[in-house]
Amino acid sequence: MRRLLLLVFLLGGTIYAFAGQEDFTFVGWSNGNWENGYPYVIEPTNGPPGLFYAVMCDDYGHSGMMGDEWTANITNLGSQNISLTRFNNIPTPWALGALQLYDEAGWILLQTLNVQNNQYMDMNFAVWNIFDPSAPCNNGCEAWIQMAEQAAQNKFPDTDFNRVYVITPLNQHDPDPNSIQEFLYLGSDSGFPGEQNPGTTPEPGTLVLLGTGLAGVVGRKFWS
Repeated sequence: MRRLLLLVFLLGGTIYAFAGQEDFTFVGWSNGNWENGYPYVIEPTNGPPGLFYAVMCDDYGHSGMMGDEWTANITNLGSQNISLTRFNNIPTPWALGALQLYDEAGWILLQTLNVQNNQYMDMNFAVWNIFDPSAPCNNGCEAWIQMAEQAAQNKFPDTDFNRVYVITPLNQHDPDPNSIQEFLYLGSDSGFPGEQNPGTTPEPGTLVLLGTGLAGVVGRKFWS
């Protein structure tokens, strides 16, 4: 039934939002600071007015600033095909390789549905650390990494990876730290974009406040 619903969604009027490629514009960070973590806010450049996506950045080594526009490939993590993602060739000591890292990150994103938003910062730093161990990680971050690793050992019981989407710039392995990040998006069983995580997507009127003071500010490169 879930697969049928997804097919119906893809063939419906909102198919523009789930194409092989999609154009996006970066809107801003949570409360104006990249280090606040999830949610970052992006919008489909050619989408209807007022459609904003709350996304989690999984890419500590790249940056972005308000107004950046880019084209991305969209990968459904449930497909288990990560060939178009940024970290698809990252070396790992286990057989599943980079797919397990994406599954751990996707599992953490799904847990945002079950926790208070005061956990979001630690969760996002955990995701950054999963793909880049040089990223800072406090005790809360470490705890989320351990929980994700335990979930992996248990084969992620009751985890619906079909709800997790990876939004990757076309130049997936771009080494330029000034280029746009990769993002994870929490959709729904009915497809991308699907449901938003309650309380994470700003109303259009609040985007002015979100953007205040962001112009000319680049993300993590200048944070110390």
